[in-house]
Order: sequence, then structure tokens, then C-alpha cells
Amino acid sequence: MESVALATHIGTPVDIDICGPCHVIWFDHMESTSLSPGSVIEMFKRVHAARDGGRNMLKLVVACPRCATTLASTTDLAKGGRFSYFRCTSGHGRLISFVQFLREKNFIRSLQPHEIFALSVGVKQIRCSSCGGPISLETDNACTHCGAPISVLDEAAVERALLALQARETQRTTLEPARMNEALLTNEASARRARLNQGAQQPQPGLMEWLSDASSNGRLADLVEFGISTALAGWLDD
Repeated sequence: MESVALATHIGTPVDIDICGPCHVIWFDHMESTSLSPGSVIEMFKRVHAARDGGRNMLKLVVACPRCATTLASTTDLAKGGRFSYFRCTSGHGRLISFVQFLREKNFIRSLQPHEIFALSVGVKQIRCSSCGGPISLETDNACTHCGAPISVLDEAAVERALLALQARETQRTTLEPARMNEALLTNEASARRARLNQGAQQPQPGLMEWLSDASSNGRLADLVEFGISTALAGWLDD
């Protein structure tokens, strides 16, 4: 794993361990909830950067990197719904996949049955965004390997959340005399939210073409990977 120093709400750095090929993050106890808004954006950058690399399929039995005991599979509830991770029963921390981290931060939603059926007309199989295993859209409503639901990145929600994170990070790091910049940022965010709300119900352009292209090239498409490439690229490449 690669150790990455990230800022917390109070400015004190914490060292987060990330494995790009396995698409997982190790958080010591309480590190995930202590990340500053800017650090959450930095994590999105790293998830985005890992999209073109190789992908290892995640095991269902994983050992704690601190005490070597078997991690317990755990489901928790965030504002946007349920997410899962592997937890050390001795309290050392937790291992969470990239997609479950995005779900915890409310940027991922599960597809409804009618959406899965619509996708299955043109694409028969995709890759699980959580563990990397194959999913048949014709027969499965969730990954048969890890149980994760078929998920997609909510483009409008991501845009709104990143705007909010950026505004909060500006507020956290800006001195009082410079709050005018925050007001300007808020006005810009409001305008962008209005544009997003107008197009929130529109289907993501190019999804079927992208999935079909992936299938024709002999690889399994990843719906969250597509969402990251489209919804986040403009932000994360800056």
C-alpha cells in the first residue's frame, strides 16, 4: 500500500494507506470521518487516477494490517444509504473499497430493476465496481461474489457535492478578511446547481456506446468507472 498524508478538519495530517491495483483504502480508527473537505476531494483525484490501471479482484477474507486478525465484513448506514467495509474487531481500523468509500460519501446510488433491464438489452455483463468480479445483467441484481448492488455514479449529485466540499474547504482555509471570495464561490455554486437541476433527469450521454465499446474490446465495463470519467474529469484534471 501507498501511504498518503491528508489533512483533517483541524489541520493535523493523517496517513492514509491506499492500494491502487486493489482499489481499496485502509483507514485507522476514525480517520475517515476526520478528513477535511479538501482531503475528500484529493481522494476523488486518486480514485480517478486509478481508473486506467490494472484491477485485482478483492478477496472476501482479509487480514488486518495492524494485528493480522481476520477483518469482519460490516454494513453501515450513511445519509445516502448503506455501504460496506471490512472492520478490525480490535478497533485498529477498516478496509474499504473505492466504490464503497464513494457510497459512504453519498455519490453512488444503486440501479433500480428497470434500469438494469434497460442496460441488459445492449450489454450482457459488467464488472462489479466494488470487488472487480463479473456481473451478468441478464440474471443478477447484485454481485454474486461480494453481494454489492449494481451501482452507478450519480453525476448531478457528485457535481453538487464537490461544489459544497470546495466551498467548505475555502471556508476552512481562508482568513476572515478574504470571505468575499467565499461569497463569490457561493454565487458560482448556486448558478451551477441551477444548471444541474435542469439536466438532472437526463440520461448520461454516451453510456451505452461506452459499455458496448468495452464489451467489443473483450473487457468488462464498470458503471462507476464511466461515471468518474464523465462527471469528475473536469474537476480532477485541473
